[in-house]
Amino acid sequence: MRLLHGTGGPERSSLWLLPCLLAGLATANGAGPAEPQAAAAPTRYRVINLGTGDLSELPVINSKGQVSFSMQSGAGSRGYFYDGTVTTDIGTLGGPGTNAVDLNDAGQVTGRSMLSSGLEHGFVWRSGSGMVDLGVLPGASASAGAAINNRGVVAGTSSGSLTPPHAFRWSATSGIEDLGAFTAGIASFSSATLINDADLIAGNSDTAAMNRAGFVWTRASGLIDISGPGGGDAYPYALGPKDQVAGAFSGPANGYLYHAFVWTRASGMLDLGTAGGTESFVLAMNPQMQAAGVIDFGTDRQHAMSWTRTGGMRDLGTLGGLQSRAIDINGKGQIVGSADNAGGDSRAFLWSASQGMIDLNTRLRDAPAGLALDDALAINDEGAIVATSNAGLVLLEPDDGGTGTYALGPIEAADMVKVGAPLAVSLSLGDAGGHAVRGVTWSWGDGSAGAGSATASHSYAAPGIYSVRATVVDAAGRSAAVGRKVIVYDPSGGVVVGSGSVVSPPGAIGKAPGRSARASFSFLSGAGARLHVDLPGLSFRSASLKPVALKGADGQFEGSGTINGAGDYKFSLSTTAGKGGRFDLKVWHADPVTHKEVVDYDSRGARAGAAGGALVAGRILRE
Repeated sequence: MRLLHGTGGPERSSLWLLPCLLAGLATANGAGPAEPQAAAAPTRYRVINLGTGDLSELPVINSKGQVSFSMQSGAGSRGYFYDGTVTTDIGTLGGPGTNAVDLNDAGQVTGRSMLSSGLEHGFVWRSGSGMVDLGVLPGASASAGAAINNRGVVAGTSSGSLTPPHAFRWSATSGIEDLGAFTAGIASFSSATLINDADLIAGNSDTAAMNRAGFVWTRASGLIDISGPGGGDAYPYALGPKDQVAGAFSGPANGYLYHAFVWTRASGMLDLGTAGGTESFVLAMNPQMQAAGVIDFGTDRQHAMSWTRTGGMRDLGTLGGLQSRAIDINGKGQIVGSADNAGGDSRAFLWSASQGMIDLNTRLRDAPAGLALDDALAINDEGAIVATSNAGLVLLEPDDGGTGTYALGPIEAADMVKVGAPLAVSLSLGDAGGHAVRGVTWSWGDGSAGAGSATASHSYAAPGIYSVRATVVDAAGRSAAVGRKVIVYDPSGGVVVGSGSVVSPPGAIGKAPGRSARASFSFLSGAGARLHVDLPGLSFRSASLKPVALKGADGQFEGSGTINGAGDYKFSLSTTAGKGGRFDLKVWHADPVTHKEVVDYDSRGARAGAAGGALVAGRILRE
């Protein structure tokens, strides 16, 4: 359950104060100063490879160290569950794809899965019993689970082509229930995104004034508008154990800029301010109501922040660069996210009040050569962290001195290669306490595979974007895999080809206006034309791509595709090569009821002053 993170202590507990009190008593009694205490050794982490590919949902870790996550595959998205030892594909409801969205402490996963008909239904999955279809609301044809509490109750949204989206509650005993909306009729809208163990559900609903209001729901009270004085938009992002809600709101009280908030039934909405920035967002909160999120400073610059009731909002700084983003917090007040270093590279961080911000890359035990952690996305109360890296999704477990399977580093290879030319690849391995490697199997993404060593070579016969995968099995029979993309192009056709990353500024992600993240892209026009764009929680794949205008490597393109393996989305893309190159992508869909355009992603940002789309890594060229 991504909303609650255990019952750890506050940011600065009475246990922390105890040594200071004892030292003061000793001095007052004439006993002299206390003996200096040795500083605790910094926590180090061993690396466990969880999965390879592009994340189609944010991962979730529970109190037992189990992890749910989703990866984009050739046929769509697949959901996975790591039980502490083995990673399992949780299957589907008959179609090709599944998105695992949330996980509770009982090991139950919820999300959405495709039927053989192509429609998506919400589900609950558990090891041993498999996947249960949650069904749909009366008149609807699709549903999606968004959150699950420790009692197995699910909150989500159900809709149809002629049925407006409505929030629902599902349980094994009562089935699926419509939570209603603030307005009636075909244009009404509500969506549930959060639930806690007290059966409080939070989400959004449109009002008669056309605001996207935040709500909380209980069976006793029904929907309650929590958008604050004057109305406006409110996005709940986290719940406490009872009736505490945190997120961001925009309305007349703050000049229609987003401000972080905490809401309780007793006190109403509390504006947390911006700590000198222009906007702020809470993205996570622990049971002690310590919040974590971001502060916007304009010109697409964000800093990670922490907020407490006693200390207010605190800018957590960076690792020497311009940006940082906090995305999760545990019950002990440890915060994780990503931050730029002095070289402009994005690095996963861990922050605590006692140690400040730490680059997690400096805390790895026996890490394979070349491994770089770029974003930490989830943390539990035991300090286990789920992070993205150049070797895929990994779990960082606090080091207990034991041994494990090999940790795999990134596959080193060229980003782009011509048709027929050899692609040389190599793989680095971390030390696993002397375990021998039984074998390495390479899969090239074009239907060919074979056993080999940590180095290999392959030639492609056709242009396209291919996923290269290496699977390593150790002497105990345990396996781990790592992958990467390579663009294969035919230069005779005069193609535009590119790969790299851009910063997606605040407002770029339609459903998450507070999130800023790096988006990686792979792009090929002409024969084998493809477009892949990925950032944590959003994976876009083109189904069609055609040029509208070309001038060298500068071009405009349009087409259609899917997000997270489903849907019918349109896109427009413009590319600019050379120094100061740009990759400007807009993705949108038509609302099935109102038929209005809904922007799902815009790399330039959707708010005033945003200026994303500039390349921070990679290149675009014309061949």
